[in-house]
Amino acid sequence: MTYENSRKIDVKQSNSTLDVPMKIVQFNPMHSKLAILYLTAVLFPLFLITTRIPIFASTILQVSGGSFHSIALKSDGTVLTWGQNMHGQLGDGTNTDRKIPVQVKDLNNVTAIAGGAWHSVALTSDGTVWTWGSNWAGQLGDGTTKSRNKPVQVNNLKNITAIASKGLHNLALKSDGTVWTWGRNR
Repeated sequence: MTYENSRKIDVKQSNSTLDVPMKIVQFNPMHSKLAILYLTAVLFPLFLITTRIPIFASTILQVSGGSFHSIALKSDGTVLTWGQNMHGQLGDGTNTDRKIPVQVKDLNNVTAIAGGAWHSVALTSDGTVWTWGSNWAGQLGDGTTKSRNKPVQVNNLKNITAIASKGLHNLALKSDGTVWTWGRNR
């Protein structure tokens, strides 16, 4: 893979990028192999190793990542996850780490994804928001602090058009222009 032929999709907390042929490449920043990335015409060195991740037959529309897990939205509206899973952030009904992508359980018609530190967020076509993973700061929005290894719907949140996540909190934009947040408040 040549980095000048890649286009960055989302690397805010992630170690992932999406290359032109729509295949995800996973970066390991702790490895000692030196590579050079070109981002916005700035050249800088990173220590990384790349690994191509199999994505099956669907086109990948969006990728995002948490602290140690990655998320991919497929064109069929389903979601793939892989990486660390100690808090259930992969949403596959287990707490088992995965080196290759697994499908999130009971989640369809997804239009957007976002990765928090140890949790994941999805927006569905009906304007509802679903979360899974760590919940110690209330970042799942289900009224508890219990971590979940399968998606749960965020309470009292409808008509959402966009989502974002960072660390231990989430944001949602409603169709009326208001912004809603939940999770850690400091």
